[in-house]
Amino acid sequence: MTSITERINELTKDLDKVNSVGILRLLRQCDSQIFSGYLDYQSLNDQLIQEEIKSLVDRIVDRLKEGYSINVVTTGAGTSGRLAFFISRSFNKILKEKGLTNSIRFNYLIAGGDLCLTVGMEGAEDNIDQALKDIKSQIKQCEGKKELLVYIGVTCGFSAPYVASQLKYLLDLNKQQEKQEKQSQHIISLMGFNPVELARKIKIEKWDYSFNDIVIQLNQQRELQISNGEKLDYFILNPIFGPEPLTGSTRMKSGTGTKILLELIFSLVLNKWKPIEFPLTVSNYNNNNNNNGGGNINDDDDDDDDDDEKLKSILKSYEITLRETYYNIESISKIIDNVGNSLKSKVGHLYYLAPQSLGIVGFIDASETLPTFGARPLDVCGFLMNDNNKHNNNENKIISGWEVMENRDGDLSSVSEQYKISQSNFLETILPNSNSNDTIVISISSNQEYIQFKSEILPILNNTFKNQSIHLIYFINNGNNQVKEEEEEKEKEKELLKNINLIKIKLTNNQVLNGLPCFYEISLKWILNSLTTGGFVLAGKVYGNRMIDLGLTNNKLFYRSCGIINSIMGLNNEEMARQFLLRSVYSINTTSELPLEIKELPVYRHIEYCDESKVKSIVPVALLLASGKFTSPSLIREEIRKQPIIRILLDQYKPTI
Repeated sequence: MTSITERINELTKDLDKVNSVGILRLLRQCDSQIFSGYLDYQSLNDQLIQEEIKSLVDRIVDRLKEGYSINVVTTGAGTSGRLAFFISRSFNKILKEKGLTNSIRFNYLIAGGDLCLTVGMEGAEDNIDQALKDIKSQIKQCEGKKELLVYIGVTCGFSAPYVASQLKYLLDLNKQQEKQEKQSQHIISLMGFNPVELARKIKIEKWDYSFNDIVIQLNQQRELQISNGEKLDYFILNPIFGPEPLTGSTRMKSGTGTKILLELIFSLVLNKWKPIEFPLTVSNYNNNNNNNGGGNINDDDDDDDDDDEKLKSILKSYEITLRETYYNIESISKIIDNVGNSLKSKVGHLYYLAPQSLGIVGFIDASETLPTFGARPLDVCGFLMNDNNKHNNNENKIISGWEVMENRDGDLSSVSEQYKISQSNFLETILPNSNSNDTIVISISSNQEYIQFKSEILPILNNTFKNQSIHLIYFINNGNNQVKEEEEEKEKEKELLKNINLIKIKLTNNQVLNGLPCFYEISLKWILNSLTTGGFVLAGKVYGNRMIDLGLTNNKLFYRSCGIINSIMGLNNEEMARQFLLRSVYSINTTSELPLEIKELPVYRHIEYCDESKVKSIVPVALLLASGKFTSPSLIREEIRKQPIIRILLDQYKPTI
């Protein structure tokens, strides 16, 4: 049975047939399922999920109060790993400000390491050996200390070998420790957006288990603790959001759900552990409780009702942010039209620039376009504004690029052009070579950031203006009188912004804890996801709501590609779809027999061949081979060179089903 994250969403089956406003309306309906749920499955607003969240929070806080130092390790591949990095970074920043990093710290692991923050690496998600080395490096930090690991393995479809192998290692380790000292057991949790019964049952290559086997073991150890009346150390967090708006594109709803869940859990942990240092700042919680005239909550009451109210208030704030973001459909649709034109032109680009965490949101969105849409490496790029608040003990030093990112491996800008992400790269390299086909999106969220934009970026934008489409997204916290005064000042500066389309996104909430602008970030994620998805839809890279030019970089994408060929071409034969895919990979005509040695190769060998040979347009070629109108992959690639909009070719040659 197909996992829910890989199913077709009926709401968006005609995503490629509507205009930019229609695309946004369909995305709004899909994103609403994060809160409303899908069919009769449990979701974020259901008691079972909320009780699991509260139990995990309580267990972590109990351990902190027992004097343990906690190492929270969030791990994943692709988008899940990037979000693990992003959210760990955010929470470490506020812990550092309070001087509490000795008690709890947040770490991340991403399949393929920091290089994969920018560009996905062939086979990284499937590399069991590296996954084990990564998790053992975190365990080693706990040895000989009163320290525990809190492991959160994120895999949207319950399929990633990277997470499965780490879960297995930790489950076995806990079993060994149980015989020696139960107090030293690690806390292990699995996060995803599928029912557990739909965890992937295919045996993982180069390993002895399937993901489903590991889920069964996790459940067994959990049930044993329950039957013994012990406090739980094993958790499964799997609200069901329904299929993605773009089939299988878990960077979208699942990525948003990951961000919400991690921020919710971490915020509740810090607030329950140290309520004075980490008061909740969501407006509806303050207002509902009428505390100090709507000020911050410093209440240290740990009863269940208060925990429940805090959790619901945070979730409600995210839901309100969703509605308020999509109030701006008309404004956002104009940017999507610009992005579509940029991508269709084949010489245009989409560039993001923003400060701090907003810049990282853009960076992540840009990194996801290569595997999702088969984009060229520099079609969509994200850049970070300089951090003028931090001088690293050197007043003259500019904090830029990877220093702003604060990733584990530091500056990666020497790797390739895709890794050059600083403000100076944008101003000195990108802008001088920009053209009228480009779209530039700049995002800010404070007057201080506006002043920086006006002094450091705007003059160069105006001096190098070549009729690009330039948009400034300004996030505004409703009810902030100072912001209203600042808005009036900006009205007087319209002449300065004459080449720029200013879009104001007004939100009720901006922070969940002081220093965590989670709601600005999630709003920007919804906006930027819509720009890249909508832009590539308009550029012909989507058929219905199916990706048709994705890359074959891991086991999951190989099987997803087979499903796309089978579904779009109406083959009703998974094996036949696989053979068309292999013919595309190895450029074998349909008039020739597919060699047995190729048929029998394991999937990872096909993925390695794709990477080594740099094969292009794999899925489009396979789709057109399956149409029966072509016999030669090389002739199809020539056809694609003449007509690069794949959707047009499919409409022309797809057989009537």
